Amino acid sequence: MQTFASKLPFGTDYFRQLATLSESFEATDKSSGPLTFPEAISRAAALVSQQSKQQKKVIFIGNGGSAAVASHQAIDYWRNGGFPAMAFNDGALLTCISNDFGYEQVFSKPIATFAQAGDIVFAISSSGKSANIIAGASQATKMGCHVITLSAFKPDNPLRQLGNINFYVPTMAYGFAEITHLCICHCILDGLMKGSLPETEVDSSVINDSKLFSDSKQT
Repeated sequence: MQTFASKLPFGTDYFRQLATLSESFEATDKSSGPLTFPEAISRAAALVSQQSKQQKKVIFIGNGGSAAVASHQAIDYWRNGGFPAMAFNDGALLTCISNDFGYEQVFSKPIATFAQAGDIVFAISSSGKSANIIAGASQATKMGCHVITLSAFKPDNPLRQLGNINFYVPTMAYGFAEITHLCICHCILDGLMKGSLPETEVDSSVINDSKLFSDSKQT
C-alpha cells in the first residue's frame, strides 16, 4: 500500500491514494531519457497504430495478476480495437515450456517462434524483476520488436531499462501496480479507438524512431 497516513475510512483513502498515484506515473525512452506521461502514451499509441498497418502484431506478457492484464488486453486490442494481438497464457503452453526448458523461458520461447521484427511486445511486471519477463523482453529486442515495459516497486528495477518506452508506477503495492498498468494499456487503446491518439506532434518522431530501430537490428 502507499505509505502516507490517513484518518479517512479505508475505502475513501484507498481511492484517494489511487488518484494521487495516477498523477505520479513516470516514463522513459530506450536511452532512459525522461518522457512526459502524455508523450509516452502518445508514442506507444503511434507505435501500435503504425506497426499494425504494417501487419505487425501486439504481444502481451505477464505473470499472475499481470498475466490477467495481458490476457484482458490481448482480447481488447483485437476484439475492440481491431489490432492483431495475443498473449501466451494457455495452461498447456506454460506447463510444457516450463517443464521442458524452465519457467524463465515461458515467454522467450514463444516470442522466438511467433514474433517478427516490428511486432510490439508489452512486458508487464509489478516488481520489474521477473526473470521470465526480462528474458521475454530481451528476446523481443534481439528479434527487432518494439518493447513497451510496465513496472512498479523500485525505480531502478531492471525491466525499466529494457524498453523503447518504459512506464513506471511508484508504488510497492501489487494491487495499485496492476490496476494502473491495466489503466495505462486501456488509455492507449481507448485513445486509438476514439481517434484522440496518437497526437500528431509525436507521430513523425515515433515512426522515424521505429524505422531506425528496425534498421539497426538488420545490420
